[in-house]
Amino acid sequence: MLNIIKMDLYRLMKTRSMYVIWLIMAGVILLTTYMSKVDMDYIADAAEDSQIESQLEDEDMMQLGMAVSIPTEPGQKVTIYDEFMGNTQGKAIALFIVIFVVLFATADSNSGYIKNIGGQVKHRRDLILSKTLAILVFTVMTMAVFVLVQAVATGICFGYIEWGDAKSFGIYFLLQTILHFALALICMTVANLIRNNVVSMIFAICLCMNVMIIFYGLIDKLVHKLGQKDFSTMDYTVTGKISMLPMEITGKESMSALVVSVVFILIMTILSSVIFEKRDIV
Repeated sequence: MLNIIKMDLYRLMKTRSMYVIWLIMAGVILLTTYMSKVDMDYIADAAEDSQIESQLEDEDMMQLGMAVSIPTEPGQKVTIYDEFMGNTQGKAIALFIVIFVVLFATADSNSGYIKNIGGQVKHRRDLILSKTLAILVFTVMTMAVFVLVQAVATGICFGYIEWGDAKSFGIYFLLQTILHFALALICMTVANLIRNNVVSMIFAICLCMNVMIIFYGLIDKLVHKLGQKDFSTMDYTVTGKISMLPMEITGKESMSALVVSVVFILIMTILSSVIFEKRDIV
C-alpha cells in the first residue's frame, strides 16, 4: 500500500496538467482581482445610490452560473479573506480542482497502465484509497497556491495586502478545503463509474456552474408539498455548503459543513472502491 501511495504522489507531482491548471488559475485570479478593484471603485463612486445597494443585497442569492463577488463594504480595505471567500463561494477554485481530478482519476485507464498494476495488488480498492490521498494532497496544495497567488494579485491591483481576521480565515480555509475535497471525490467517483472523460468533465463543470439547483428546486417543491416548508436540498449537498458557508461561522454551521463533507467523502470513497473491485480492468 505504501508503494502505491508513493507511486500516485510521484505521478501527481510529475503531471504537467497540474502545473498548467495552476498557471491558468493564477491568470484567472489576477483577472478577478482586477475586476474586484474596478467594482470597488465603481461602488465607492456610487455609494449613495440605493439601486447599487439593492443589487449588492440580491447577490447573496445563489444563482445559476458562476459569479465571483466579494463581501467588502464600500470604503473598507479588501482582504485576502474577502477574496478567498468570494472565489470559493463562486466555485472558481472548485472548477480547476474538478477538471484536474477527472483527468487524474482516469489517467491510468486511458493510458492502459492500469492493466500493468491492477493484477499486482491484492485488493484493487488500495488503488482508490491511494488516489484519494493524492487528490487530498492536490486539493490542499491548490488552496494554498490560491491564497499565495491571491496575496500577490491583491498587492498588485490594490497596492496593499490585508489578510483579515486570522482565526476566522483559518477556520474558513479548513472547512472550504474539506468541502472541496469532498466535491473532488464526487467527481472522481463519477469518472470511475462512467469512464468517459468528456461526460465526466461536463458533469463536474455543471456542478460548479450550479446547474443542479434546477433539480434541487424540484425536490424542494415536492418536499414542501408534503408539509416540510423549511426544507432545502442545498443544506445537504457539498456544492450548497460551499456556496452558502458564511464568513462569520458559528459552531453549528461549522459542524453542519463538516458532517456533510465527511459523509460524502466516506460514501464516495466506498462507492469508488466497490466499483473498482467489481469492474473488469480494461
